[in-house]
Amino acid sequence: MDNVNIYASVLPGRIRLRHAILRDPVLHAELTNRLEKLAQVQGNPAIGSLLLGFDATDPDIEPRIRAEVAAMLPPPPAKPALRPHVGKRIALPRPKAIKQDLNRVAKIGAIVSMAVSLAALGSSKKLHAQAGFVFVAMMLAHMAVHWRRTFK
Repeated sequence: MDNVNIYASVLPGRIRLRHAILRDPVLHAELTNRLEKLAQVQGNPAIGSLLLGFDATDPDIEPRIRAEVAAMLPPPPAKPALRPHVGKRIALPRPKAIKQDLNRVAKIGAIVSMAVSLAALGSSKKLHAQAGFVFVAMMLAHMAVHWRRTFK
């Protein structure tokens, strides 16, 4: 079990512990007894929760609380050994996903280039023309993805 996941919230002077392992009444009672020496403890084993209130001005209290919690919890399970991927195929991007990504870029590019083209109307003919060219290129890319529906 990862000890980091047990901390639901940590604020100055207040820590809430919440995890399924704290639903065990024996572990919950033992941890409550150990932590009562360091902080005010309110807990509910039915939902696996402990609320700790402590003096936030003491710089040593939070590390001591974390050490007590870590000492009471079981060690994390060992990670299984990695097996070689013999005979497994490498997942390549699907053509549909590539088309969706291309279409998303084309739509965003068309919107941005149209905005730039309109903004450049009064100030720079060259920028207006370049942004218009980019817009046409993005529109053609969008049409290439949807060519079947476009020319029905």
